[in-house]
Amino acid sequence: MAGITDLPFRIICKELGVDILYSEMLSSTGLNFTLQKNLEFVNSNKHDFPLFIQLFGNNPEHFALATNIIDKLPSIEKLGTKIGPRRPEGIDINFGCPVKKVMKQESGCALMRNPENAYEIIKAVVDNTTLPVSIKIRAGIDNVSAFDFLGKVAPLDWKTLMIHGRTFKKGFSGEIDCNLIKEIKEKYPERKIIANGGIFTPEKAKEILEKTNADGLGIARGCLGNPWLFSQIKEYFETGNYSTPTISEIKKVALKHCELIQKYKGKNQIVEMRKHLGWYFKGFPDAKKYRQELYTIESIEDVRNIISKL
Repeated sequence: MAGITDLPFRIICKELGVDILYSEMLSSTGLNFTLQKNLEFVNSNKHDFPLFIQLFGNNPEHFALATNIIDKLPSIEKLGTKIGPRRPEGIDINFGCPVKKVMKQESGCALMRNPENAYEIIKAVVDNTTLPVSIKIRAGIDNVSAFDFLGKVAPLDWKTLMIHGRTFKKGFSGEIDCNLIKEIKEKYPERKIIANGGIFTPEKAKEILEKTNADGLGIARGCLGNPWLFSQIKEYFETGNYSTPTISEIKKVALKHCELIQKYKGKNQIVEMRKHLGWYFKGFPDAKKYRQELYTIESIEDVRNIISKL
């Protein structure tokens, strides 16, 4: 999720139970022309593990060069206690993003309309790294189904498929197509299939996993303001019950999130917490009253003062 899944948020999610982390979307084209600026989007450290760097774009040559750059980054061991771009544990190619500015570049989900070019993009990545490669798609776009797309790219050596079970037209509304994901898993049993879309509760997570027979779950919007969702799902699968965070726990994690942004991105970037604070404290009895204040914070002190009133 661009602008959201940066290093501070990934660390929070890791501490609260996530298994695999995905970076913000990194432009394969941008990486070729403004290397240092774009590599900052994938700054990492030893707590940010295992990490998949997520690429988007539409030019196979740019993907090849970007992959080569990523493959040659320092290892997590060489990074040590420092922060910086590092060689990840895998590379993910996004063919599922429905955002207009991405679609206008013929990237993201738009590439499902052009499986021939998608094939060349995946090949360019696979040929330039020894890292495992994953791809993300949607249930379909226009008259191109997920099966049409996969039929073209299946011969390539990608390891994992994350499928958002809604079509491009459905966006983020409505139920996901669990039957489609199940059929894809049956057709490609040797691949890891990750079900994605509409997972906001442990109950929904269990329902989707059972209906799809997928190998795992991909969670995006469901963890906004609720990074506890990962540990809740695991607890629910193991015991049939799960705990919810107390008000003091939510405040503690929100403040830690602020501290991590300040530590890894600088004091002037604390404004990035505004949207996160809106998500963390959504539904609080006094949240509406203080919403305007939460959206205008300039420092950690501002955050402490406001949430002490909640």
